[in-house]
Amino acid sequence: MSLTRALTLILAAPLVLAACSRPGGSASSPGAPAAGPSSAPAVSGVGVVAEVNGAPILASDLDKRVAGRLVRLRQEEYEIRRQALDELIGERLIAGEAAKRGVSPEELLRLEVDAKASTLPEAQIETIYEQNRARFDGQPRADALARIREVLGGRAKADQRTTYEKGLRDAARVAVRLEAPRATVEIPAGAPSRGPASAPVTIVEFTDYQCPYCHRAQGVMDEVLQRYAGKVRLVHLDFPLDGHPGAVPAARAARCAGEQGKFWEYHRSLMTAPGELDDADLKGRAASLHLDASSFGSCLSSDRYDAAIQASVEQGAGVGVTGTPAYFVNGRMISGARPIESFTEVIDAELGNH
Repeated sequence: MSLTRALTLILAAPLVLAACSRPGGSASSPGAPAAGPSSAPAVSGVGVVAEVNGAPILASDLDKRVAGRLVRLRQEEYEIRRQALDELIGERLIAGEAAKRGVSPEELLRLEVDAKASTLPEAQIETIYEQNRARFDGQPRADALARIREVLGGRAKADQRTTYEKGLRDAARVAVRLEAPRATVEIPAGAPSRGPASAPVTIVEFTDYQCPYCHRAQGVMDEVLQRYAGKVRLVHLDFPLDGHPGAVPAARAARCAGEQGKFWEYHRSLMTAPGELDDADLKGRAASLHLDASSFGSCLSSDRYDAAIQASVEQGAGVGVTGTPAYFVNGRMISGARPIESFTEVIDAELGNH
């Protein structure tokens, strides 16, 4: 365990999603015009959920406004239920193994988890304390060291239990039938994609070129495409965020590179070599890919792709995207920069359905 990770655990920093998000979590489109007064005729009856000075607000209007939020809510509910289900499965496996060995579940955990959990050498615990003494806010040294041991010991036991339960699960017959929510994500004509269109699994990614978490996730996507060559198709859609002034110009630039058959090469440059994303930077990347400078520059200075980028943002918001990166694996949402295992679990399940 690294000292940085250990310190994070000790300070009990709140868990945050590894993703860039709009301020306040809003997925509203930047620069979108405010809704004006309704000119619809006053009606009443089925389908009307409110009236403002005689003008109706229809249930269909409400449904459209909350669609993205409800998708996100259903996803959060699923993740809570799935986590609880995994806990129940683990408990059932431990109880079964304990019965087989003629011991109580508590004794089994003592033998297989508590006794086998790794511990940091005392010298390393001292080092953590010395390097971060100011963060312990005047606590007595003995109390601080005890807190470090407690937190690291608890984490080590949790990791060991996860490993032990995984071994039990791999050796057992476990079938999870909890249905994951799925969103319908339409793929716009001409959207950049990699992999065969006939692939049984399609991953639609919503990304922001100025988001560091999108940069971090690029390596995972590369590994996914390599591991599932021929079985996965990756589709790129833009989701530039408020507060990232270079995101829209970068999205334009990638599409302009696409006109010369170099979208994915330009995309990789943006994802793996972060820069200023100003005019000079974007044109420099084009030059390094040997794009025609005049055509690229003319495209970059135009607004020909702005409507498509805006439509991509609105589409993402409509399926519950509030931050980047966000992925939909055959409609199943994966939010944030996740490890490869988060994708392989879903992809393997999807391939098992074909």
